[in-house]
Amino acid sequence: MKVLTLETVALLIASAACQSSCPSLPGDIKMGTPVPINPADIPAGCSDLEILVARGTSEPNAEGGKFGIVVGDPIVTNTTLVLPGARGYPYPASYDLTGVRTGATDVNNRLKAQSKACPDQKFALVGYSQGAALMHAAAKDIPRDLYPKIVALVMTGDPAHKSSSTSTFPAGLAEKELNLCAEGDPVRLMSREGGGLC
Repeated sequence: MKVLTLETVALLIASAACQSSCPSLPGDIKMGTPVPINPADIPAGCSDLEILVARGTSEPNAEGGKFGIVVGDPIVTNTTLVLPGARGYPYPASYDLTGVRTGATDVNNRLKAQSKACPDQKFALVGYSQGAALMHAAAKDIPRDLYPKIVALVMTGDPAHKSSSTSTFPAGLAEKELNLCAEGDPVRLMSREGGGLC
């Protein structure tokens, strides 16, 4: 029997709401345009739940957001409404070939540093498109002793996910994964054309 924590339930609710109401990517976005991170957006101190959000390639923020318009901003916003002790942690994304590896290293460094500074803090890993690839890369290096602190993995438009396959996350994390496809996501569109993704 699977036991769901309050954090996991909040993320599932937020993710389900996001799946049906996430905005489409604005038409004036130029793919490959880097989305920088504002150092002021990096949270300090401890929280009950930190949502590490890896956005899609060049995915902009929603107005007033900082986690990505398609998935990150809606999930962080909806989760913090249900669980006020939660907060997000952003990641930039562009076509830079080293971006996924750099982001994966950052995720691991953040998990280790926050776990040491905030022993009771839990984490959720959220990835959209390129961000999902980043979370797969990060998961390979997450120390097993941190697995209990990770309460959910929410992947949307995951290039590594095939509709008929099982999770590619390591055992201990795989059972915490929720894999979704967002309307208008190119990965989902490839699926409709026989690519078998999502």
